[in-house]
Amino acid sequence: MRVGHRIIITIDGPAGSGKSTLGRRLAQTLGYRYVDSGALYRAVAWQARQTGVDPADGEALARMLLDFAPLVVAEAQGFQVFVEGRDITRELRTPAVTQASSRAATQPQVRRWVGEVLHRLTREGGVVAEGRDLGSVVFPNAEVKFYLDADLAIRAARRQQEWQNGGRTLELSGTLKEIADRDNRDQNRKLAPLTLPQGAHYVNTTNLNPEEVLAHCLAIIRESLTAGAATGRK
Repeated sequence: MRVGHRIIITIDGPAGSGKSTLGRRLAQTLGYRYVDSGALYRAVAWQARQTGVDPADGEALARMLLDFAPLVVAEAQGFQVFVEGRDITRELRTPAVTQASSRAATQPQVRRWVGEVLHRLTREGGVVAEGRDLGSVVFPNAEVKFYLDADLAIRAARRQQEWQNGGRTLELSGTLKEIADRDNRDQNRKLAPLTLPQGAHYVNTTNLNPEEVLAHCLAIIRESLTAGAATGRK
């Protein structure tokens, strides 16, 4: 499926809801670029750990970001981050970086920096961007917005499988707690909390496989584009 009018599509939702899987598949199907906003927060956390900066110290992070200019490659096949020629994409998924990124994401200076990078990446449209505040804060005027969700137990099982595939071992009870804690932080932070964006299509993926989620969302995109084209002809 290729679309003539290249739009911005946002995917928000909690951890383990299927955002990354849907984002990559939509990008590949539509011939769009895939943008992972979470990887940018993780990149900030990675750099903070490399330079000894406290990820909860907003002023120190702001100074660090003045000289932090990673190369970000957004393609349909995936999203990569390079620092001084080094591909750090896989390193961004370690537990230590994950924990640090959650703390860094509460800092206004960091969110501002990530927002600026995201707007540069999406300037020409043709982007599927996933995160936690994209449809509500970063791209409130995106043409199509999705909010994915699923039962906590399902999301924890998915995340545990992902971690096991990456070589990390954690009991399901520990994964449940980690996901629940992340939900609490995301939903209750003062700055850009996780919420259902206005005009977003809510998709509960609890009982859906990736192919079903993709088909459902593609149908919504087609309908939205058709409606938009009809409006434009009036």
